Amino acid sequence: MLTGLNVYAGNLTASVDRDVLGLEETFTLVLRYDEQINTTPDYELLRKDFDILNTQSGTQMSIINGSMEASTEWKIALAPKRIGKLLIPSFTIDGAISDAIEITIEGKSKSPKNTDNNVTVEVETSKDTGYVQEQIIVTLRLYTTVGLNGIELQPLQVKDALVVNIDEKQYQTKINGRPGAVVETRYAVFPQQSGELIIPSMLYQVSVNSGQRDLWDRFYGNNQNNVLRLRTDEQRINVLPAPATVAAGDWLPALNVSLSEHWSTSISSLTVGEPVTRSITIKADGLTAGQINPLQLAPVDGLTFYNDQAQTDDQKSANGVEGSRIETIAIVPTKAGHFILPEVKINWWDTKTNSMRTATLPAVSLTVGLGDMSQLAAEPADESEQATSVDINTDLNTIQPQQTIVQEKIPLWLYITNLLTLVAALFFALRFWQHKRELAAIYATNNDEKNERSQNENDAWNNFKRALADKELTVLRTAIIAWAQTYWKNTSITSLQVVATQSHEPALAEELRKLDEAIFSSHAAAPNTEILLQLLANLRKNKHKKTANNDELRPLYKA
Repeated sequence: MLTGLNVYAGNLTASVDRDVLGLEETFTLVLRYDEQINTTPDYELLRKDFDILNTQSGTQMSIINGSMEASTEWKIALAPKRIGKLLIPSFTIDGAISDAIEITIEGKSKSPKNTDNNVTVEVETSKDTGYVQEQIIVTLRLYTTVGLNGIELQPLQVKDALVVNIDEKQYQTKINGRPGAVVETRYAVFPQQSGELIIPSMLYQVSVNSGQRDLWDRFYGNNQNNVLRLRTDEQRINVLPAPATVAAGDWLPALNVSLSEHWSTSISSLTVGEPVTRSITIKADGLTAGQINPLQLAPVDGLTFYNDQAQTDDQKSANGVEGSRIETIAIVPTKAGHFILPEVKINWWDTKTNSMRTATLPAVSLTVGLGDMSQLAAEPADESEQATSVDINTDLNTIQPQQTIVQEKIPLWLYITNLLTLVAALFFALRFWQHKRELAAIYATNNDEKNERSQNENDAWNNFKRALADKELTVLRTAIIAWAQTYWKNTSITSLQVVATQSHEPALAEELRKLDEAIFSSHAAAPNTEILLQLLANLRKNKHKKTANNDELRPLYKA
């Protein structure tokens, strides 16, 4: 298996996340080679029109149905050097060549309408007026000139429309003369009814890294004070019904529709009774596979058609969604002769020119012969002729001994062995499946218990912080003991002395002693709450780090 990996040459493909951008923006080029290889592409020609900002590479290996597959991928972050149509050159790796890609560089980068804020959002639609079932691209952009800790965006849901998430990408740009970044999310929306289509306002929840944090933020990591809630504007699109001149079955609004076919064998010499498979592929740019209607093929006398279940697939590209539908038909000739399969037509509406167009497959000519059936039909006549011309041999010396034909039978033990092997395989497969379910159940239980313990510890820690803020020393003492019980999972901790011993921290033990004295002695000074919070937060943080380290995978081979 290993020696067979290099029998076939690898395939090298190139793709970009954006092919239209501004001069001050960046994009990512991805090279993928369908083999594992230890080399680096030659970037010399690429540097002519682009600055290389960053490169990353990685290798993936997988075993599918006993077949090993490996691939190597390079990701290159690029920035254009000039305006115009630039060409990403072809790359060559181990004899495989990638296609060149044209990139359009515009003069100005996309900028937010409101440049006064550090973080802004906007929405853009590919058109204001469209037809029922036509693809409309909705683009959401978030612009920022400050560092962000996290971005949350609610899913897009549009009434009376099908929504497909195309992609999400990030790139650098300049905003009001300052370095910035853009997070762009694109959707394909397919309205299902005519009238007014409303793209609702979308909510962004953004955590900004402001660099200014209060006491609670420093020790607990709370960023709620730096969360921004930003909304895009609502968009309204006029959706037109299908033109009255277009038949209901012919309504297919798309950017392009193409037809192609493939035959399982040569159709130049077909015979009666032997099937041949015809596969017809329909590709619609700007539609999902579910919007493509099944083919209606006219019957042909002398040919029997058996339709298999159609295969559908949706591919996402720079233009949106491209749906494909593969119709597979088995054709069995029932008689000899010459047959014509009529041309296949699909009428569709071109959304770029607003006109009807037709995709066609030309008619196919089939010639079917009798094949072996003609010989079988001739055999009885030959036997009859031989029967009337047989001479009787009376010379016993010339008669050859009769040949006996022995037909071997498959022995019974072979059937029994195969049956026992099948039963054993089913038994071990069943045991494997049961064991897998038991492991999954144990993992789920342990995970639930771990989450519950973590939640209890977080609740106890929040109670401690509230007691610390209220400065109620008795309540604070109870809250510390309760948190320590959940932190160390030990309900026998009932005093601050035990907490101090368990922590092995002299400074923390001293502050806990001061807290006990302040509660039980009227002359003792109150402890420093900020130092107490810092010491307990450090203790809590150190345990979280240890827990994270314990969750790491063990090495495959011991040193």
